[in-house]
Amino acid sequence: MAFRLYTGLTMSTSIKKEILRKLFHLMELPVLLAYTVCRYFWSEKVAILALTAMFMVLMEIEYVRLEMKPKLPRLLNIMRPHEKDNVAGSIFFIAATIIVFAVFDYSIALTALMLTVCGDLASALFGIKFGKHRIFRKKTLEGFLAGLAVNLLVGFLMLPAFPAIYVIMALVASTVELLTGKLDDNLTVPLFAGFTGQIIAFLMQADLSAFPGPMEWFFKLITKS
Repeated sequence: MAFRLYTGLTMSTSIKKEILRKLFHLMELPVLLAYTVCRYFWSEKVAILALTAMFMVLMEIEYVRLEMKPKLPRLLNIMRPHEKDNVAGSIFFIAATIIVFAVFDYSIALTALMLTVCGDLASALFGIKFGKHRIFRKKTLEGFLAGLAVNLLVGFLMLPAFPAIYVIMALVASTVELLTGKLDDNLTVPLFAGFTGQIIAFLMQADLSAFPGPMEWFFKLITKS
């Protein structure tokens, strides 16, 4: 879904629409924070159940949108043409969130999901604004490199002590996003990046199961206040 050029639209129009879409997708970040807070104050089981409840609510909303086809306000009509009659990317993201938090170490799962959100944002906007060299379908080299750079930065911030893990996770996330076509990269990117990171951690015998891991600073901040 990243760094595409849209024919029939002016550059400024496509950028504005993509910014609106990406701002909407940034709402996925509070979901990750909510899971983390829920797990910190209650338990992993409760946090997964809360995500599952959210997933079920979103599926009901998608059912209404796809089956009953209500007329949406123009401001909310920011979906791409191929998404209007298909399941929205947010459904795949929540599904991936449930899977990776249930299967992978918390730090690996959170990093994979952050790569999905931030890398996609950078590659999409940079690719539309500066993309000139297509390398796969409508995706550009400039968008790919921008997404990779942001993924590396995110990986460093999340797993600074494990460059061998976050560098490869960033490469996998960017490559999977580049190659994902008919599948949804909200699902493929976190699964492939998380699986790769978990395997490398296992081979390195790196224990990343500690919770809250990269979010420890947040809980220190709120508990002090």
